[in-house]
Amino acid sequence: MEAITFHVGWEYFIGIFSALIAGAWYANRRSTALEMSMDRIKNMLLELKKAIVDTNAKASGEGARDEAEACKPLKQQTLW
Repeated sequence: MEAITFHVGWEYFIGIFSALIAGAWYANRRSTALEMSMDRIKNMLLELKKAIVDTNAKASGEGARDEAEACKPLKQQTLW
């Protein structure tokens, strides 16, 4: 059985290498966009939680700031 040999010129090598770099850059950009959108979601949820606490405090007649300060901030979790 004979081995298969590919003869690739430097022009094609540069093209293939550039395509690999472009693919990695695109994948990294998508990952960064996902992280940014998750930060936005986290901030929106924190603002919503604060608004709910303020509304509940106003309804019960207590100071909204005391209860809002008592709530612990959410901890950001990472996958790695």
